[in-house]
Amino acid sequence: MALNIKSPQERGYTNPDLLVTTDWLAERLDDPNVVVVDQDLPDNYARVHIPGAVVYQDHYYKELSGTPYIQDARTFAATMESLGIGDDTTVVAYDSDANHVAARLFWALKYYGHEDVKILDGGFPKWLAEGRPLSRETPNPKPANFTSRPQGDVFSDKDDVLACTTDTNAILLDVRTDEEWDGTNKRGTARGGRIGNSVHLEWKNFITEGDVPVIKPADELREMLVANGVTPDKKVVAY
Repeated sequence: MALNIKSPQERGYTNPDLLVTTDWLAERLDDPNVVVVDQDLPDNYARVHIPGAVVYQDHYYKELSGTPYIQDARTFAATMESLGIGDDTTVVAYDSDANHVAARLFWALKYYGHEDVKILDGGFPKWLAEGRPLSRETPNPKPANFTSRPQGDVFSDKDDVLACTTDTNAILLDVRTDEEWDGTNKRGTARGGRIGNSVHLEWKNFITEGDVPVIKPADELREMLVANGVTPDKKVVAY
């Protein structure tokens, strides 16, 4: 099925290579150095997935179920190794919901110093719409050695966030849902609402509409961000 979706290169991004096309992935399904990670929940994965894709029980990679914190360095390394991801692995993440969960693994790997990670443009909806191969088999990941190297520059702690609330050269970008922003949905937290002086742009504003959503073209993103005060000269902390 032909879809009228421009490639990441045609959409004008500064780093289009952070996204890979379904054509790119289809040509590399048998590449032993490429590990595809399904970021949907395990039950969804069990129904059908991209051939060779692996899945982890917690697609947010938290230290404990119900906590907001990412796994510590040692635990994260063990998790990656259990998926067959080593220091030289090219990782491709995807999900069925506009890749907003795939982005979690992308960030987690970047935080722990693994640069060779990409997101499948259009995710599973695009793969499915194009009639590409599907599988219900669970692969056996190959042995791997993963080294966690925490990168402080892609992580903001409490003190850093507090400083951003009063820094005119920084901006806190709240990409949660509208209901989380206004406090009507507390998502299990003690208090609903938002961080003071933050800007709200729900993550769906960055994605095209339709059955096969992708990230909007760079010029549209730039216009939207600038209109909300998110400019290149500022430090941006997203949450």
